[in-house]
This record gives sequence, structure tokens and C-alpha cells, in this order.
Amino acid sequence: MPRSPLEIARALAVLVLGGLACAATAHADSPCPDGVRCGTVTVPLDRTDPAAGTLDVAYALVPRTDTSRPALGTIAPNPGGPGQSTIASAGLYVGALAPLRERRDLLLIDPRGTGRSGALSCSSLAGRDPLGLDYAGLLSACGRDLGPRAALYGSAAVADDIEAVRAALNIDELDLWGDSYGTFLMPVYAARHPEHVRSMVLDGAYPIDFDVWGRDLVRGVRRAIRLVCTRTQRCSGPRVLRQIEQLAGRLRRHPVAFSAQGPNGRVALRLGERELAEVTYSDGDPEVYGRLPAAVDAALDRDYAPLKRLVVASKLLHVGYDPADPSVISFAGQAATTCHDYPRAFSLADPPAARRAEYRRALAKVDPAEFKPFSPDAWLSTNIEPGPKCLDAPVDPTAGSPLQGLPLPDVPVLVQSGDLDTNTPVEAGRAAAAQFAHPIYGVVANAGHTPDLQPCGVAMAIDFIEHLTTNPDRCRHVGRPPTVAARPARHAAELGATAVRRAVAVARATVEDARSVAASGVPGRADALRGGSYVVSADRVRVVSARVVTDATADGTIRIDAHSTTARLRLHGPGLPRARLTVRLAGATTRVTGTVDGRRVG
Repeated sequence: MPRSPLEIARALAVLVLGGLACAATAHADSPCPDGVRCGTVTVPLDRTDPAAGTLDVAYALVPRTDTSRPALGTIAPNPGGPGQSTIASAGLYVGALAPLRERRDLLLIDPRGTGRSGALSCSSLAGRDPLGLDYAGLLSACGRDLGPRAALYGSAAVADDIEAVRAALNIDELDLWGDSYGTFLMPVYAARHPEHVRSMVLDGAYPIDFDVWGRDLVRGVRRAIRLVCTRTQRCSGPRVLRQIEQLAGRLRRHPVAFSAQGPNGRVALRLGERELAEVTYSDGDPEVYGRLPAAVDAALDRDYAPLKRLVVASKLLHVGYDPADPSVISFAGQAATTCHDYPRAFSLADPPAARRAEYRRALAKVDPAEFKPFSPDAWLSTNIEPGPKCLDAPVDPTAGSPLQGLPLPDVPVLVQSGDLDTNTPVEAGRAAAAQFAHPIYGVVANAGHTPDLQPCGVAMAIDFIEHLTTNPDRCRHVGRPPTVAARPARHAAELGATAVRRAVAVARATVEDARSVAASGVPGRADALRGGSYVVSADRVRVVSARVVTDATADGTIRIDAHSTTARLRLHGPGLPRARLTVRLAGATTRVTGTVDGRRVG
């Protein structure tokens, strides 16, 4: 499955290759740090046709920190995507795997078509407003750009490229570490080159032959909502699901048109059943389930602002990086791999018209109740991988399972799932583990997509690589579920009985609203909850006539750093008297000072 953009954003916000420099964004053309061995290995572009030319596959070998003793092994990770540069994503692994790196080298290889390995670009994305893109449209546009070349970038070819790099560096065995799509790629490598695999960690895993209808994903959504409500005792899972189903039916019949501020100006959007399903799917980010119950409840009362906010946030999460820049993630590479390797309800050897007819016939045989709380069309049109994706991809008679009939070897393997993950839910993780003869399957409580981002998850995986065994139940009761928010107020009077309490509450709500927008990492102008806007830059937010309630307006600035947030706001409107307040948040402490209606408060 595509790696969650949230995970990509986290990767790019931490260490660059080698941990020797910090940057907000790591690019594939960054120079090789001191002490790291960088290079390329030339491979055939098409191993069945020598005349097709060659490709240089880039690698970076990060040596173990203790070079006074022989290495205990070499870890070869893949961060997912597909299409994501492993070298540019080094920050996911360099620090987190420090306990292993004392005696083990780290081998980062950019898959063909990504990063430094001949990154594929998608010219059709240039100039497109990112808020107007969806996953199916992205695959179609990039597929048209690539044409027949797309067939040369499948996982089997990538696996053989990894083998070529391993052989060139004279490494005997690899400890394979796959995140998200990496859990698809690494078994392919193991099937093709089993004699060079010591172990595998598959994190946020799904099977090679996954469900083409995404029914395991919708089951994961239902389960995650129930778990969050049960653990927080702030909502009822069955009630939330009934409300979602009721709202989905209304929006199917009567979608709501609205507009939102995007990176390139205002964009016309809609809130329909498909958008509700996309938000509910959440791309594996469990934090959504802290905000969704209140947003759905409000929408049933015709207050759509909180749900519109979630729709825009979902879209902005996919544009935290330039979709036309393949240096970190190549969407063309993603289209090439997914439309070549993944199972579909139709044959990619057929022309698009025949595929569509085959798809409709197959879908008609599926029980619609399996997609509840949504209709089949709404669920399958979200950014999940299954469904009608790749209907317009180039005709490819070679498309199909990259295993190509090879069995998966009996090697030590740890499969991990986050129990709040909806991108690769526990249902998919169990199926991924079942592919192997003797798997260890571990579930990390309260974790979303790729639970090795959580301390217990990475500790379990490190323990496994060190000992080739681990306790799969060690993370069953760790972490915390997302905080379930109450419905946001529509009017200032709902926030307090006195003018001071209302002003303070509006100021705090404005700060929280602005911080949630800034968390997307997308600079520029963005909408406030009920009108007005925020102008987001690297370390501050300018508040411009922002309204978090309908009858109060805020202006001012908010400074955000790693340890605290300081806001200086001017408030006015019919819902409260004029106020000038300074709000300081540091950890769990909030301090508010200033004046309300000319009277000093603190």
C-alpha cells in the first residue's frame, strides 16, 4: 500500500543520511556525508532484452559505528511508497536503529525509478493544484506519461537490482527491513534470492495477493473506531459507525459544495460520500479518530465546518511535498510499480474498455454489506490501493504477481501491525504473516501505519534482528489512543458564562485551530475553521480575521517552536467584547494574559 504521507513527512523532518546534518527535507541529490560509501551499480533496464539499455542503481552504505570489530551483518531497508527514495528517507532508520548499527552496516538502495536511481518524473502533474489531485487520477496521469516504459519498473526488477548491489559490495547475507510497500518488495527479493537472506522485518505489512476490494481495510476502519471509543470512553463505536452510515447516505444524495484555500489559491471542492469515506479511512493515521466522532455528529446537525476541515486536512497531507519533484518520492515510479505488480479485479493485458466491463461484472458479485458504513463505489473510490485504480494504465501483458510462481522461503520473519492502522490493518498483517512457514506476528497497541515509528515497535524489531526471535506480545498494551475531541462550538456563548471566559476560550481555540493547520507542513495561506485565514511559514502563523466561532474574529501572530507556542491575538465580534490576549503553551501548561474590554486579566 502507499506509505502514509504522514509517515513520509515524519521521515523528512528528522535526520538526513548518516545523521550528520539536519534538514526539513532530504533530497536524493544531497552530497554523500563523510564516512558513508556512496556509489552506483549499472544494471540492465530490461533483463530480458539487453538492447533496452542500462540503468545506474544508487546506494549508500552507512558503516557500523564500531569498526574495530567485524560486522555482524548488513541491514537493507525499504521505506515504502512505492516510489519513495530510500537514501532520502535515511532519517527513518539511522537514529532508530542505533542499537543495531554498532555492529551492523546499513545499506540504503534507491529502487529504480526513484531518488538517485533514474527517478521517473510525471510531467502531467506540473502546474496541477495539489488539492485537486486524487490517487486514481495521479496513477492515470503518470501512467499515460510513462507508456510502455512502466512495465520495466516492477518489484521483481527492483529485487534483482538489490541483488546486483549486494553482489557488487560482496555482502553475504542481508537483514531485510520493509516498511509499508517494503513489506511487498522484501518477500519478492527473498523468493528470488533466498540464499542471501538472514532475516526479514515486515512492518505495516500486507500480503502479495491482497484483497482487490479492500474489504480487510474497511474491517480495519470499523475495528479502529470501536477500539478508540472503548479505550477512551469518550464515544460509542457502534453509535459512531451508525452516524457515519447515516451521514454517508445523506451526502450520497446531497453532496455539499464548498471551496478551500490551497497552495495555489482557492479550489472548488465537495463534501460527498466519497470524501467522508476518505477521511474515515485516514491513511493509517489514528489521530483522525479523535476528531471524526465530533465532526460527524456536528455534520448531522448541518454544521459541516469540522468535517470540511478534515477533508481539506486529508488532501493537504498528500501535498506536503512537490508532486512534480521525484527526488524524494516519484509518483511516476509509484504508478509504474503498482499498476504492474498489484492484484486487480481485471486484466492489465486488456484495453481499458474491456477492463471496465470486467471490473463492473466482478463488483456486481460482491455483497455491498461488506463495505459498510459506505457504499461500494464510495469506498473503492478513496485512496486505498484496491478498487478501480489502474483502469487507464498502459496495456501490459507482463503485469501480475512479482513472485512469478516462486515460493516464499522459510526464513526468520517478524511481521508487525499497528492495531489502529487502517492502511495495512491487522487483517492484512495476519495474511502477510500467513505467507511464511514460521512467522512471528506482533501487534503494537495504539499504533497506526508502520508501528516501527513507535518505541515499542522498533524495540521489538531490533530484538528480533539481534536474536532471530522476540516476544510478539510485548507491545500489546503500550501507548495511548488519540484524544477524542468534543464538538466545536458554533457561537462564543457556548464557551463560557462570562466575557473573560469566552475571550480566553476563543483565543485558545484559535491557537489550537492554527496549530492543526500548521501541522500539515504546507506553507502559505489556509482557511480557519469558520472563516478568515492563517498564513503559515516555517516558525509562525499570521492570523487574519480568523473565526473559530461564527461571532468572534481573531487577528495576530502565533510563534511555534519545538518547546512552546506563543500567540498574541486581538479579538472582537458580536459574541464577545474587544480583547488583547497573549497565550503561552508549554507542555501541559497554558498561561493567558492581557485585557478583555479594557480590564486586565491573567
